[in-house]
Amino acid sequence: MNRGSLAEDPREGLSSSSRYSRMGGEKNSLLYVDSSSVRKARKAAENRMRASGGAAKGNHNLTSKKSVGRGHINSHMDRLEVGSDGRLFHVKENTAPHSSGRESLPDTQQTAAAVESVSGSASGTAAVMPPAVQGTKPVRPYLAADYRNPLLTSAASKSNIISAGGFFRRYRARIIAVIAAVSAGVYGYTAWHYRNRFYPGTQFFGIKAAGMSVYDVKAAVKSKVDSYTLELDVRDQSGMDDPHNGSGTDAAAGQNVISAQDINLQYVDDGSIAHAMDTQKSWAWPVMMIARAVSGQEQSLETSFDMESVPEVLKALPCFQEDNVILPQNAKIQLTDDGAMVSPEVYGTKLKFDETLEAVTEALETGMERISLDQMGLYEAPTVFGSDILLMTEAQALNKVLGARITISFGDTQEVINSEVIRTFLSKRDGAYYINEDKVRAYVTKLAEKYDTYQCARTFYTSLGTKVELEEGRGDYGWQLDQESMYQRILDSVRSQKQITLAPVWNHEAYNPVGGDLSDTYVEISLTTQTMWFYKDGRLVVKTPVVTGNPYAGNETPSGGVWALKDHMRNALLSGEGYTSPVDYWMPFNGGIGIHDMQSRYWFGGNVYLGSGSHGCINTPLQAVKLIYKSIEIGVPVVVYKDESETAMSMVQGPFDSASLKTEIEETYGSVEDDGAGSIVYWTAQKKAQASTAASNAASSTATTAAAGTGGVW
Repeated sequence: MNRGSLAEDPREGLSSSSRYSRMGGEKNSLLYVDSSSVRKARKAAENRMRASGGAAKGNHNLTSKKSVGRGHINSHMDRLEVGSDGRLFHVKENTAPHSSGRESLPDTQQTAAAVESVSGSASGTAAVMPPAVQGTKPVRPYLAADYRNPLLTSAASKSNIISAGGFFRRYRARIIAVIAAVSAGVYGYTAWHYRNRFYPGTQFFGIKAAGMSVYDVKAAVKSKVDSYTLELDVRDQSGMDDPHNGSGTDAAAGQNVISAQDINLQYVDDGSIAHAMDTQKSWAWPVMMIARAVSGQEQSLETSFDMESVPEVLKALPCFQEDNVILPQNAKIQLTDDGAMVSPEVYGTKLKFDETLEAVTEALETGMERISLDQMGLYEAPTVFGSDILLMTEAQALNKVLGARITISFGDTQEVINSEVIRTFLSKRDGAYYINEDKVRAYVTKLAEKYDTYQCARTFYTSLGTKVELEEGRGDYGWQLDQESMYQRILDSVRSQKQITLAPVWNHEAYNPVGGDLSDTYVEISLTTQTMWFYKDGRLVVKTPVVTGNPYAGNETPSGGVWALKDHMRNALLSGEGYTSPVDYWMPFNGGIGIHDMQSRYWFGGNVYLGSGSHGCINTPLQAVKLIYKSIEIGVPVVVYKDESETAMSMVQGPFDSASLKTEIEETYGSVEDDGAGSIVYWTAQKKAQASTAASNAASSTATTAAAGTGGVW
């Protein structure tokens, strides 16, 4: 349908739209359409009127095709009702109520039909043609107050669109001209602005020079160079954190700084800033800005610094100090009391010096103020990580044989057989671990080597301040582990994965604690100086001259070792081949050799032993032996040695008579009260005879006592 022109109702003097907005239920609009058929009919009527000499009424210009003036009542208009969605609903003939002065149009019905066919094809809706009654007002049911058309909505939106589109079509040329003028102005101003200023994205020595002149950039560069510092972001000192999760950095950043003074950094004006400005083309500023933003390259700038000083300055930073460096560690299997587990890798804080030097030099040349050594990948890294499948598989295999924890107490020291130790017992066969018994035996042997002191070689420091070496295999004092028993107990505990505390099993035990060896309680006998010392808990109980075995008679007292005191008793009768000797105090330590009194001897010490020495025993003054007997216990170590040092040889004194020794010993070390046991030396001849008879009857005995028949070598 030809839309025609929007017109007002020629009879009411109001626009159709205003009228129906006031009266219509859905605010429908009326369009008066000057259709082509109507225009043809109107033209024919006008021609006829001219031919008949009729005058046109109203102010309507009959010669204008587009004019449908409000005052021209003879105009034939087609009235169309249009909804807000643009759909055509009705076509009405516009019949004027006044027929005077109006020529009836014979082709009115034809025109209405033509309009109906056009509108029907345009809107897709059949139009209804109500009957046209000459001189009467047509019936308009859609003007009733209760009339509602559910298909219609407000036509405001369509009117706005039509109005906006019409405005643009009407002022299209002017709008385009304004836009072109504004664009040209913006382009020209921007080109003028950047004729002596740098484009955005331009950088010199880390300074963003956008909108700055050459002079401004030079001043900023010089100021920055004078106060320039390069700060290195480093890992924290634990070195445990994973650098990939962003933790562990910046902890010591403020301590790792290189200043301009450290490297003698200076700015050299070589004209590069002015040259960069000359290369800018202000008239092509859009292209230049895009190219500068895409490239992101910093403009070259001439600075100078002492290149040779950079390595030394870098080495002096805290991040390169040996005390602050933590080496990277691979993930590994960690053994606990609960079994095996994979311990994570340690990234450490060790930097690659050459790569770091290269990165720092580049940062100094470009004026960067801060770089992250971690993000640049300048740290040495572990090669095996906790997610390693082989490690996890190994841990699972170990957990099948681990789990025992055995504690063995050796005095104040404890040996713990945990998962770490048990792992040394294991061997692998067909991908599975098993306990290797030979390795368990080897472990027990090492324990024996560590704690056994029985017949071991010793270095002994004498009371004279000299040092003597005691031979291996001499004596019988010390600790000796029962290796077979310990092996079996450890093996059983490991196999059953027990957590237990075991006491060591010994073949030989010593008086002093394990690990203490001689400790601070022992008897010391020097054959060279013919002197004996007895220490109890580190205190000297007595020092006395003695007489030992005669070496020339084949009775030299055995030496070069440590023996344990086997017994201590009162009133013993010592006998041997061709002799019998009663003693009040008897303390054997090496078979039939022991410490005892010899009240019949007058001289002690010196070289007496070379002429009238004993059969091997240690003949001791009565006052001294009493003091020893009172404080000594079975098991106390007795050290016998020869000291051929000059110091020892110069200390040989004596001999000393027994009377003088009695007084000296009592005054220096005190005396011992009588214990009421009497003295075998002063027994009656009858008791001596009875004891002698008992000794003769015991032919196989080597020593006899009055009560028990114990004997020894005197």
